[in-house]
Amino acid sequence: MAKNINVKTLEITPEVKEMLKKNYFFVNKAKLPSFFAQSMLFAYFFVGLFLFILLYFRPTVYTYLLATISLVIAFIYIFRWLKPYTAQVRQYKLQPTTDQMEKWLIEDLRDHVKKSAVDMLSLNPATITPENFIIVPYPVWWEVTGVPPEHIARRRAGEYYVYATYGISILALTENYISYYSCIFDWLNNALVKPYTLEFFFDDISSIRVEEKELDFVPFDYEPPEIPEPEEKSEEEENEEAEKQEIPEPEEPPKVGSAKIVVVRNKSGETMDIISNIPELEASHRISLKTEKVMQTLRIMLRNRRYGEEFLIPKKEENNKKTEENNE
Repeated sequence: MAKNINVKTLEITPEVKEMLKKNYFFVNKAKLPSFFAQSMLFAYFFVGLFLFILLYFRPTVYTYLLATISLVIAFIYIFRWLKPYTAQVRQYKLQPTTDQMEKWLIEDLRDHVKKSAVDMLSLNPATITPENFIIVPYPVWWEVTGVPPEHIARRRAGEYYVYATYGISILALTENYISYYSCIFDWLNNALVKPYTLEFFFDDISSIRVEEKELDFVPFDYEPPEIPEPEEKSEEEENEEAEKQEIPEPEEPPKVGSAKIVVVRNKSGETMDIISNIPELEASHRISLKTEKVMQTLRIMLRNRRYGEEFLIPKKEENNKKTEENNE
């Protein structure tokens, strides 16, 4: 892989960051163009003309002048042939690392999605903590109205994929109720599509459970099989074949996969559906939030509010220490 950028030496303005994010998904390692490209064919011609002039004409000032002109034109076409390649090499060297991309995603979730959620839910920023404000992202790998198709993109990064568009669910646990915000985050444009909010009072919540549900979306990279064009036949032949053959049912396209969903239901039947993971899409574990963490936080908060039980929501630092101790 080409040398990646050093964020310490490059000024990362919003415009530069947008360019670098697009480079990560859309710029591949440069390959030399074909030697039979149009520019190279012209270069061959003028190199041949150069040799022809030198070998078959008497050496005069005009001979050398014409030969030089032919050679210069040949080099111009060689430069035109190499120019796209060198430009792609420069762009490829400006690719951020996967670690840099994941850090930027977390920053953009905080700067754009969190801000929108706080505004739409009319929350007091001073009361928001990592324990009572849960952001749950999940990758989007299907067509979404409002998101350009070219922004439904992903790139393999070792054992998992990095995605360009995410679905976001946010739970804000306040004193008396749960506030819910969801949207589709077009990361390459930092655009929020289909924002939605809902609130449940703790006293109205009837159940919190985990469900596994197949998502009714077709994978973005699915290509339906080509239907061969029917041969021209007479009406009698078509009628005979129609009587003999049964009409096959159209093949159903595959689904994007099954998702683990935390479902918070209130007494009226309304639900907050928080997609925590879609295993088939192989997203980064640094981005996906564990279902157990969401469930634990919700249940502890519900018991605190409804029954006055003194449970503490484990902080991230405590969880990390326990994990390190278990690993040792």
